[in-house]
Amino acid sequence: MSILIIGSLNTDLITVTPRMPAAGETLTASSFHTAPGGKGANQAVACARLSLPPTKVSMIGSVGRDSFASPLLSELEDSGVDVARVTSHTSEPTGSAVIVVDGSNGENRILIHTGANGTVTPECFPETEDWNAVVMQLEIPVPTVLSILSAAKTQGVKTIFNPAPAVPLPEECWKDVDWCIVNETEAAILTAVEQNVLDSKEGVETAGKELLRRGCGAVVVTLGARGAYWCAEDEEGWVETGVKKEDVVDSTGAGDTFVGALAVGVVEGKKREECVDFARRAAGRAVRKRGAMAGVPWRREVEEGV
Repeated sequence: MSILIIGSLNTDLITVTPRMPAAGETLTASSFHTAPGGKGANQAVACARLSLPPTKVSMIGSVGRDSFASPLLSELEDSGVDVARVTSHTSEPTGSAVIVVDGSNGENRILIHTGANGTVTPECFPETEDWNAVVMQLEIPVPTVLSILSAAKTQGVKTIFNPAPAVPLPEECWKDVDWCIVNETEAAILTAVEQNVLDSKEGVETAGKELLRRGCGAVVVTLGARGAYWCAEDEEGWVETGVKKEDVVDSTGAGDTFVGALAVGVVEGKKREECVDFARRAAGRAVRKRGAMAGVPWRREVEEGV
């Protein structure tokens, strides 16, 4: 079995300050650290850590030839991701996210630089190889994503699509999506269902079924502490998080963990409800650790409840 993730690789530069500085003001930060990230990389790590042998997990993307690239790729390799198809770009730096966190309330400001992620083209997809599933997001060029989804669907490869960050997409693309996973904000942008309507169970179901109507094989709307709703043509359901509020340390990487776990469930032949439940349990483990990629659990942790 094999899973291919095509997407972004970033380095996060995170600064915590006592408060947000005013224009022209200089403050002394409380802390600073870097961390590997990018939705594509996070989801690749989730697929690898949550898979069982002999499933192979491979990543396609692009980094720069700078000091960020090597530790980022090493982190993926240490998790079991094959990075042989990640290219090294000569004129663009590794993608980055500069994150300033207000230590007084936890609010943040984020600046993303696409860098080498913007150079990923449809030609990167190895159509001659036999993949069981392809996982994609929207932190690489949209035309690349849409082209590869179509090519993968034509070949009979399961397509798992996390349209984040969400932007309006052409109507015809949804027929190429076997599984669509969105959060509340993404669901609102993509379906025009008002954000406040999604506060209700009925509103969530309306948004999920709208994506289903457009052609997706199955849809999951993740709702943080409220759990998740999923639907397909012949079935639907709700799942609870199973996590107590006091156990939540950091929810940053929970969404990417959910996507990766669901992809693993799909290639293992689990039923839809089982795929969603496995993803729910994996995300529930992720929120108990700090860090997006660092918080992604291993299979043993999910199965044994470690």
